[in-house]
Amino acid sequence: MNTKRVLKNVISEVAGISFEVRKWAQVIENYVKDYVAKEREKLKAQQPKEDPKSLTKKDYSWSYNDDDGPGDDEFQTDYTHFESHGGDVYESAKVYGYELYINSDVLEEYPDIKKVIQDKLFEVELDGQGEFTVDTVESSFPDDYLYGILEIIQDHMVMGEAFYTDDYEEVFAAIGDDDGLSRYNYYDYMNEDNRWSTYGGYGGYGGYSYTPQPKIDKIEINGKDFPDAYEDFKVDKWVITNSGRIEYDHWKSGYNEAGEYVVYLNMPMSSIGGSALVHEIKHAYDDWNRMSKGAPPIRAGWEIKNIYTPDFEKLVLGGSFKLSPMLHPIIRYYYLGSKLETPAYLENEYDNASMMGSYRDTAKKMMNFKASNFLNKKGQPAKGLQESWTELITNYNIPFFRKFKNVVDFLKYTEKHFNKRGRDIMKRIDKMRYVHDRPVPKYEPRVYTKPTETKPSPTKPTETNKSYDQLNTEIDRLEDLWDEKHEEYLQNNDPKLRKELDELDEVINQMLNKLNRLEDNNLPF
Repeated sequence: MNTKRVLKNVISEVAGISFEVRKWAQVIENYVKDYVAKEREKLKAQQPKEDPKSLTKKDYSWSYNDDDGPGDDEFQTDYTHFESHGGDVYESAKVYGYELYINSDVLEEYPDIKKVIQDKLFEVELDGQGEFTVDTVESSFPDDYLYGILEIIQDHMVMGEAFYTDDYEEVFAAIGDDDGLSRYNYYDYMNEDNRWSTYGGYGGYGGYSYTPQPKIDKIEINGKDFPDAYEDFKVDKWVITNSGRIEYDHWKSGYNEAGEYVVYLNMPMSSIGGSALVHEIKHAYDDWNRMSKGAPPIRAGWEIKNIYTPDFEKLVLGGSFKLSPMLHPIIRYYYLGSKLETPAYLENEYDNASMMGSYRDTAKKMMNFKASNFLNKKGQPAKGLQESWTELITNYNIPFFRKFKNVVDFLKYTEKHFNKRGRDIMKRIDKMRYVHDRPVPKYEPRVYTKPTETKPSPTKPTETNKSYDQLNTEIDRLEDLWDEKHEEYLQNNDPKLRKELDELDEVINQMLNKLNRLEDNNLPF
């Protein structure tokens, strides 16, 4: 069977956006919120009848810790620091109020919180010992909304959303393991000990939480109960397991013995929703499109078997920085730029959601990736890089990486691969924004107003546009040819193939230089 031909016919979307996914995301978000709300009401009925302790203002800084030390009933944070894509570590970072997702429980408790915080810039500090403090920058802290602000900032960390440094670099809350590894998106948000959450030490504030957390291990949703969503994306059952990790489980999802299609999702129940949920359901949708039409599932794909292995996942979750700060961003770009992840991140670009940073910025960095940045003037790898690479391919089971014994060969291949993937992702993003009229929001640091948006003006086809498209097509064809020849070269190290690859490289580079000259005239906005 020609798998590529099958897959071209099974994906149903408009410029990369699947509205079938968004129907289910809304259904699931509403269902889970209603379920959690009912469970919370049951829990409130059991809660001890004790009035909160008196609240006395001490200063404008609050934290997630108790002065008496940690106990079984305390609500602590496991996040220890903020980390950039490049692995740089920060103790504090900032986030604008209008970027924070407000869950239904906070909104019920504080109906006008969105209006109150939208023009605030919050500074969050993690001390690595289970405490985080929150303050506002150059504005008064809305202390009447303390508990709600703490909860939605915690949600922001759990959902893997971006914070910003003073230089407006995107960073993310991370967890330091006992072995020194960092992990994004890994917080046991509602474990059994947190059912009765108490807060203490909020700048002098103390007392019971206003929103007790019920223990919910799993929620199952019968897909046929929602015929409108089911019609175009036929999932018979959604199984959502409470977890600190937000993910679609491609290992479990698929048809069961009864012929029902079942999707498994793992995510924190109290912060389910938003673009993070859309991202994971897009993975589920792509998988369903394959299996329902007879094509292989995601778990049988080349990327899963050869790159996106469990060991690769360990590196993505922070292990790569400990292994090698130089290899760390390369490994993350292999993840972010994978064909598995691109469709899901395109949905986040549609939402203007900053999951893992701007995806367009990621594409630009991939387009501009140069192997020479990791080599000295003699073309030799930077000090320690070959040793780190040898350790990676020896200790981590990533079959594709193991094809390259020499890190220089890996870097040269990666440059070609990243440059091509980056251009492809950029084209997909630009086409999506143009077709769906989704202009890029303009975020201005230190300005406490919502970002302004400028509507794109559709461009009429021109000779320049046609030349650009034709050149792009030809470059794609030659790069595919280069990939095929390189794969053959890796198998037999034929010197003739090496010469052909070098000649093809030269032709492609000449075309890329011409493409760069045309590029500014080709953008639709």
